[in-house]
This record gives sequence, structure tokens and C-alpha cells, in this order.
Amino acid sequence: MADNFTTNAGSGGATFASDDIGGVQYPRVKPSWGADGSATDTSVAAPMPVQASAESSQMTAGGTVVTPKFAVIDAATSGDNTLVAAVASKKVRVVAAFLVAAGAVNVRFESGAGGTALTGQVNLVANTGFVLPYNPAGWFETGSNALLNLELSAAISVDGSLVYIEV
Repeated sequence: MADNFTTNAGSGGATFASDDIGGVQYPRVKPSWGADGSATDTSVAAPMPVQASAESSQMTAGGTVVTPKFAVIDAATSGDNTLVAAVASKKVRVVAAFLVAAGAVNVRFESGAGGTALTGQVNLVANTGFVLPYNPAGWFETGSNALLNLELSAAISVDGSLVYIEV
């Protein structure tokens, strides 16, 4: 049997692409995509946008592939504690973290040593902490060329780890 079919053939109907398989017409579809009220036909120049598979060793930030990096939180000095060194022409964006304090202490993440506050002060008591679950947009980021600092209000052991990207 022939491929394609025509609707309302006697009154100037439209012809639709199809594939005849065992006497049944299966429609042929050319995908298109776009905002409501518009359509972009799929082609080599405009491929169908797809979500990449969840690859844990790479992610994208602003269309650029970046590699997640990991840092240990092992701070115990009152005042400034460097968590991630400054990276030339880059910002440090924290996408996940956890920490636990051994005693009562206030903690705050900062851009630079004694620098700009990235979070408010978090008041912790002995054996408490918090988790910042994975957030693809990031929880906070340093300024360009600035280290990531953890400021402690007292010389109390604060431990954990964080995941970050350089953007």
C-alpha cells in the first residue's frame, strides 16, 4: 500500500506524511520546539534541545562545562579559616556542603579573609550543624579572585566538606 494519506481528498484537503505498515498508516512526525505560539523545526543547524544525562563528574554553568571540586572543612581558629584558595579570574560557587561544630560557635561564609559576608552568622551549639543539599544554581559564591573563608566566632572545631565549582 502507498505511504501518505490525504484528508478530505475531494475538497482540496491536505496530504500528511505516513508510513504504511501492514495496511496501517503510521504518521511520520517532524519534531519542532519553541515557546508558545512559535516553532523551530529540528535540523542540523537547530537540533532538538535535550537534557544531558546526569553525569556526576561534569556539570554546566552558563553553558560552560565545569568539573565539581571538593574541599574539606577542618577549621578551629577563631576568625578567618580559608576553605578554598582564590582562583585567578574565577569565582568559587558552593553547590553543596555540610558541617558540624564540636561546641557553641557562630559560623559565616565570606568572600575573602575578613571579607564580604556570603551568609548570615549561623549559631551552632555542641554537636550540631547543617547540610546544604545539592543546588545546581549554587548556595553562594565568592567575588572574582577571592578565596572562600569560614569565619568562626571562637576557637571551636568545625568539620565537614563542600562541593564547589569555579565560574
